[in-house]
Amino acid sequence: MRPVKFLYPLLVILLAVFAIAPLEYPGAFQSHTGLLAYYNLIDLDRNPAQIFAWAPVVGRAFDLFRTDGALPYLVAEIFHLIGFSYLDAIKLVYALAWIASGLTMYALARRWLSANGALLAATVYVYLPYHIATVYVRGAFAEAVGWSLFPLVLLVLTRPPTADRRPRDVAFSLLPFAFLFLTQPGLAILFSLTAFGIVTALRGREGFGSLSAAVGGLVVGAFLYLPTVLRYGANIARDGFSANFVLPFQLFSALWGFGASTGSYLDQFPFQLGVVPVGLAIVAVVLAWRGAVESNSTARSDASRLQADLNLSEAVVSNDRRRVVAVFLGAAIVLVVLTFEIAAPVWRVFDLFAAYPWQLLMFVGLALAIVAGAAIEFDARLARPTMFAFFIALPVVASYGYLAPRFLDANPARPPIAIFGDNEIALLDYRIIGPLRHGATVRLRLTWQALRPVDHDYTVFVHAVHENGGYYAQDDSKPQDGALPTIKWQPGQVISDTHTIQIDVDGPSEGYHIEFGLYVAATGRRALTDTGADHVSVPRPGDPDPIISEQLLPKQIR
Repeated sequence: MRPVKFLYPLLVILLAVFAIAPLEYPGAFQSHTGLLAYYNLIDLDRNPAQIFAWAPVVGRAFDLFRTDGALPYLVAEIFHLIGFSYLDAIKLVYALAWIASGLTMYALARRWLSANGALLAATVYVYLPYHIATVYVRGAFAEAVGWSLFPLVLLVLTRPPTADRRPRDVAFSLLPFAFLFLTQPGLAILFSLTAFGIVTALRGREGFGSLSAAVGGLVVGAFLYLPTVLRYGANIARDGFSANFVLPFQLFSALWGFGASTGSYLDQFPFQLGVVPVGLAIVAVVLAWRGAVESNSTARSDASRLQADLNLSEAVVSNDRRRVVAVFLGAAIVLVVLTFEIAAPVWRVFDLFAAYPWQLLMFVGLALAIVAGAAIEFDARLARPTMFAFFIALPVVASYGYLAPRFLDANPARPPIAIFGDNEIALLDYRIIGPLRHGATVRLRLTWQALRPVDHDYTVFVHAVHENGGYYAQDDSKPQDGALPTIKWQPGQVISDTHTIQIDVDGPSEGYHIEFGLYVAATGRRALTDTGADHVSVPRPGDPDPIISEQLLPKQIR
């Protein structure tokens, strides 16, 4: 029995291989958050004394509820300490989160569905298009981990009530909520409300008993989060919520884009729920309704009490599954409506806990996966091996084309050089090509990354400054000679930009350094860095010396 018991979880792991395979590609995948996950891990690694009060704020202002929690980074730090690079440690957490999301969904679905149905639900959950977009388009590191914790939280809330609760059981009830809070505080609160509503709909008044577990777990998470709040302050950004609501057609769009959400018809971000999850959900609803009608008809026409008794157990199970389908389908519909503009008044209250309304699509995905898994529960023919294999293959094949992230030849090993503006642009790397001597032609190669949509059309200034304070060369130009102005930079986009200066031949022979930065030409106002400076001076102590030939330039961002 034991090998059979572990067969389906093993299949969940094997089926997740296609989702995590792109992580094996060299370098980092380019997403809306760019390389911030790696730089935040570097920051954590360099500040071990602050580990209990640390938050991933590199390139992001601290926000009490919307800032990602430290837990995913602490897991990545463990992998780094045992020998993985920063890049590989982050990728490993992404991979484990993919697998764990399938396993926790399988365990949750197994509450109400057969092993076959639970496996189908887990496969749908892993390959939901929005799940893939969360990782490979948005690069939302904490939310990727959250996908694995949502089913676990709901699994705890749906446990059958028992009169005798041991301390170990209490701890098991509290920890998933605490872990979720330490992963993403705002979404933990929103999902706890969602989960409580689902459990109450399933159990009626008995569901109110789960409220103590939810509140207790969140309190534990908040207590562990307190040192971080004391360090950074209980700040809530005024512009932390963007009212980019989903347009209904976007949920069923066939287009897959990598652009950021703009809240318009030109939005290039993929919000689709997926034709397979929605199709399977429709099948589940139709078969459940048909089964209910046939069951009532049989009960009225069957005169044999013995036959009725034989069918009683199966009828009870079927009715329970129909209730589950109805509740989770209702939850999915309500949550979808909350992502539409019609729900704007609701977000005036809950905007503290999310950055975008469409983040609720994570919860929609969970509910939809349960309903989709029930598609094979109401007709025994659909559970036959051939049909079952077909249903399992559907979500994998349908989403396989989405598993094509864009990659950068990057392996970060040190913090970004500087962050300009209000967390607008990060300077990831620089290289000086040419000798810092009088009369020399020097090229400064800069590697930028947009951290969010850039509102300013910046000009880059580059000066050759002597140690005596004199200026002996200057260049002011737009990035890539105006071909790619900063207002066109997309969040997470990495831009290579080269500027050339000629050091005055009449100047001192040596002793030069380069100062550069960003300013708005219309006003002359310079963008300040995260240290408060209005420029960056290079080379810095410990940086590579200027090189003569571009042939020697390393390709990787380090």
